[in-house]
Amino acid sequence: MQWPAQLVTVFAVLAGAVSTFVFGKLADRGRYARELQLRWDQRRLDAYTEYVTAAKMVGAAANTILEMRMVGAPDEAIAERVNGLADLEMNRNRAFEALPLIADGDTIEAGHRLNHAVWGLETPIRKGHTPDEAEWLNLADAWVTALNNFHAAARHSLSVVGSFSRRDIAAQAVGRPERHREDI
Repeated sequence: MQWPAQLVTVFAVLAGAVSTFVFGKLADRGRYARELQLRWDQRRLDAYTEYVTAAKMVGAAANTILEMRMVGAPDEAIAERVNGLADLEMNRNRAFEALPLIADGDTIEAGHRLNHAVWGLETPIRKGHTPDEAEWLNLADAWVTALNNFHAAARHSLSVVGSFSRRDIAAQAVGRPERHREDI
């Protein structure tokens, strides 16, 4: 009669060992998935930050050059800035290449729209055209809107909670009333 009692004990020990193993594996799998998600989120954040910083530097440099042309700055000073703009544009282009590899579709699309807005600022520079103030403000507004849309898409991609302040910076620069834009 001791045999059946011992057999039950052996099965209970085996069942305990198997359940400990299974639950341990499930816990490890969950921990690994969370760690992997954190690593990818950090890489996405780094890529987004590098790209948006590069896009802001190109846009700010383009705005400076356009403003210099509008006020009649010396050609040598403008030429020096234009040469620097080419380097900034190469950096922006390099930083963008990471986005299609690790970003979600909405963030990639927002990056494409930001690229087009930056190119919009650069086009008059490359063509030697000096835009009037209204044209310049429209280009700057499109750039700021694209920056804001990229920020919003990146925040959503990273599951950042809270609202995002969206202000029309170009409008503020010339004393126009502040406008708030809604997400696209």
